[in-house]
Amino acid sequence: MYELVKFLLPFLLTAGIYAQSAATLKINVYFHNEKFNPNQQDCTKVYPTPRVIPKTKAVAKAALLELFKGITDEERKLEFISFPPEDTKGILKKVNVKNGAAYVNFTKAVYEQLGNATTSCGSGFFSSVEKTLTQFPTIKKVFYAVEGSPRDFYEWVQVGECPRELKNCDGRNFR
Repeated sequence: MYELVKFLLPFLLTAGIYAQSAATLKINVYFHNEKFNPNQQDCTKVYPTPRVIPKTKAVAKAALLELFKGITDEERKLEFISFPPEDTKGILKKVNVKNGAAYVNFTKAVYEQLGNATTSCGSGFFSSVEKTLTQFPTIKKVFYAVEGSPRDFYEWVQVGECPRELKNCDGRNFR
């Protein structure tokens, strides 16, 4: 009996190790980086940094929540920069992925907490969101709404009209 346990122990330990890694997923989140883009010369440039998250079917939402946590102390040392987590807390209402697009629905808190995201360099926040989401092969485009209204979002960020793919600012895909 002792010989059998001695023989099986390495296999059981290995199975335990692999079971833990199968429960996680490695993704990238994208932030501005002072080292690679000093003084944010190009406000739309963002750079990847890896994160390990619990495995989930809702990977787009999990990736955004990870992004909205902001940078870690280690990432700060590597000169990544982001909006503070208190500015992004509670802004995500829902994200749906359909037909190659991610439909990101923000809560009204986004107006107050990310008011400067509508400035020229503040809009780089949306570059972080888009790069974080389009790393996944099922997402080619990203659309936005506030409380289900794409019209409200695109007016807020001063783009004006909704993208024509949203057909008259239709908010159905954000629900």
